[in-house]
Amino acid sequence: MARKPDKQPDKRPAVLALMQVKAAIPKIKRRLEELKALDIGSLDNTTGGHTLDTYSQKINATLREIYGAETLEYDEYSIDTFRPQLGFYYSGMDTSLRGNIDTVKDKVGRAIATLATLVDILAEQVNGDEEDPGNRIVRAYDGLELHPEIARAASKLYRDAHYANAIEASVKALNGLVRLRSGLEQDGTTLMERAFNPTNPIVKFNQLQDQSDKDEQKGFMQMFSGAVSGLRNPRAHGFIKDDPERALEFIAFVSLLAKLLDGAEV
Repeated sequence: MARKPDKQPDKRPAVLALMQVKAAIPKIKRRLEELKALDIGSLDNTTGGHTLDTYSQKINATLREIYGAETLEYDEYSIDTFRPQLGFYYSGMDTSLRGNIDTVKDKVGRAIATLATLVDILAEQVNGDEEDPGNRIVRAYDGLELHPEIARAASKLYRDAHYANAIEASVKALNGLVRLRSGLEQDGTTLMERAFNPTNPIVKFNQLQDQSDKDEQKGFMQMFSGAVSGLRNPRAHGFIKDDPERALEFIAFVSLLAKLLDGAEV
């Protein structure tokens, strides 16, 4: 039986902080100016291909540094090759670099246009984020790899700017996950302290072989209890008004707890 190919990881949009965007612009401009200065007419059949490879490798290394290799942006902007690639061949066809220099010029020209466009896009992001920090925060939220149940409970509320409700919903979802995993009917801090009690836990984060393990178990129990008492309950009574950045941090914390729960033993 033929082996199935490994599933390729899904490409995700890169999430860059404002400082990272600002730092990226001069790096891409440097690659752009280098490419503009390339004298294509001086390339020869002996070393020209290696010269072109150097340019594409530098551009791709810069894009990986900025965006990461497994991102939509790297997939879109990276350079395959500047060398001529021929889709067909016939006898006597000139396959040399010099014989296909117009193809090289076309590829380099398209790369120059792409890099220039990328600089413009990044500059617009800088201006937009400085005028409206909310744009940056929403992009950051969309880049989070939230636990599926937490995302299902909180994401629509968050994107609709119901930040306190999004936090409350995320904690309620966590509470439900703990009840499901433990089989307990309790709620809130009572549930967390019963499910994760280091003396006789239903759900274990380690083998509880020594005091260090028990301390870790107790610490996780307190984190789960704190999420319920510190995040859900005050919001259920309207005590705290959240801003989008703080809400993002709270929801990411709750998501982390849900992922820890997935890795625990019953």
